[in-house]
Amino acid sequence: MGLVLILEPEEVNAARIRAILESTDTDFSYELTESVERALDVLEEKDVDVFVGDMHMLSVMTGTELFSTVEMMSPDTVRVVMTDGGRINETIAFMNECRTFKIIIKPCRVADDLITPIQAAIRYKRTMERIALANKEAEQGQDATQEEYRGLRENWRNIVSEHKRAVHVLTDLLDSNLALDGMLTDKIRDRLKRWYQWMIEEYVEHVIEGEGDYEATARMMTAFAHDPAHDCTFLIHKRTREEILPEAMKEMTFLLRIITGVCKDLMRNWHITVVIESVDKAYILRVRYEMEGTDFRVRNEAMRNALIRATELGVEAVGCKTAVIPREKEKILNIALPRNEKHNAQL
Repeated sequence: MGLVLILEPEEVNAARIRAILESTDTDFSYELTESVERALDVLEEKDVDVFVGDMHMLSVMTGTELFSTVEMMSPDTVRVVMTDGGRINETIAFMNECRTFKIIIKPCRVADDLITPIQAAIRYKRTMERIALANKEAEQGQDATQEEYRGLRENWRNIVSEHKRAVHVLTDLLDSNLALDGMLTDKIRDRLKRWYQWMIEEYVEHVIEGEGDYEATARMMTAFAHDPAHDCTFLIHKRTREEILPEAMKEMTFLLRIITGVCKDLMRNWHITVVIESVDKAYILRVRYEMEGTDFRVRNEAMRNALIRATELGVEAVGCKTAVIPREKEKILNIALPRNEKHNAQL
């Protein structure tokens, strides 16, 4: 069970956080304090997995000073920053300078706004601990050959690279939120924030931690989106004889999850057909979905457009080339995933 330390000097916000934690069945222990001195004592006395603090502290020290102190005292503690959400540029700069993993937008209106980022930080901490353990065991192993050792090193580099890539995806999404900020209501911004968070979690689960197996993806996606009893169908076909490279399949899984997810979120009924093909230097993912007689679950057009744009950014962040073919009764989204050196190295 992970230990989470939360420093919130504002009494009202601290009370709201305490109410959420006490009313939610969490899988971690926590200490909530309004005192900087107490927070530093806990860091010194205990093994803290996740630290949550505001980027704007009171007169005792600045947010930058606080997070730098936490990193110095407990470098393995994952840091999560809280902010009011009104300063996106400042928040991104703070995250880069202080190397924070997640952001929590205050005030937390629902439990997921607080709990989900904390749980993601704990999972990240456990992942990094496994990497560190593998590193230590490899260094101590006397029987490993040089070739095996180089393979392990390359694998570690790829894992670190994928985590950095997830941060870039988050930054891209935040930048897009800034561009749209003046045109969105509070309700749409809150919905969009939750959508961004879900996409990042999907990226971590399927690209970083996924298996990259086509059959497993097909089963998962069918369970996720195929419900003929409610006039909702999802069909997937693989038109390539060779096995799809695992790293490419991971990215396809992420793309299918977010594309299908936005259809499910926006529409009451959907009919989606997916075909995976292979050409010389790329895989082609063709997603066909019917548009005739669409019954939208989300009536607010501005909210629909914001969620669709966020999903498009998620697709672009993977580095794919896309083309949309609009037809009278349907749309076809063609996505090209190049077979690059990274994919080939994982074979």
